[in-house]
Amino acid sequence: MAGGCYPDRQVHAVIVAGGAGERLGRRVKADLELGGRRLLDLVWSGLAGVVAGRRVVVAPENVTIPDGAIRTLEQPPGGGPLAGIGAGLAALNVTDPTARVLVCAVDSPGMGRLAVRLVQALDAAPAHDGAVIHGGEPVPFRQYLQACYRLPSLTRVLAAAGELRNRGVGRTLRVLDLVEVPAAAEDCRDIDSFADLAWWTARLGPAAADPGSWAG
Repeated sequence: MAGGCYPDRQVHAVIVAGGAGERLGRRVKADLELGGRRLLDLVWSGLAGVVAGRRVVVAPENVTIPDGAIRTLEQPPGGGPLAGIGAGLAALNVTDPTARVLVCAVDSPGMGRLAVRLVQALDAAPAHDGAVIHGGEPVPFRQYLQACYRLPSLTRVLAAAGELRNRGVGRTLRVLDLVEVPAAAEDCRDIDSFADLAWWTARLGPAAADPGSWAG
């Protein structure tokens, strides 16, 4: 295991990248730049040390996706992240009952390092449905878009929910038996505002070329 990473062919990924970025002047989050790299590319390369299976990017056609990615989008577009996860699972087209799926939002620059901890936590908890980052401010909470789920468990709960469009992620996935993986608020901070973008830009700087090198 080099550098704490171990690519696993039974670990797949769904990157939800279809958000409108309303608090960022409706800028496309996937195309935001940190340290000279697009946010989508930063998250994508950060997952490479863990994910050797299929990787789906849930994004519209105007977003350029990395080589090797499977593109999909919920229909109709704009259905929210839960609908995006559902579309991502369908595009994965994986039926292996031992498969695990890392689910993350594209505005999670720290996901590369968090992914290692999530997969390790799930490996150590075979009776659980998944592992989820627990962090944030002012009070830590479950980050359902920074999590690793067992494919059968995630598929089952989405099917039971029925209509996924505009349905809350937490409202739906909270029924799963998840291992909570504690993380510092700064490590799981997402990018919802210009203040968040400035904070991550200052933190990453030139080190963004290596998603595993940021100080934490």
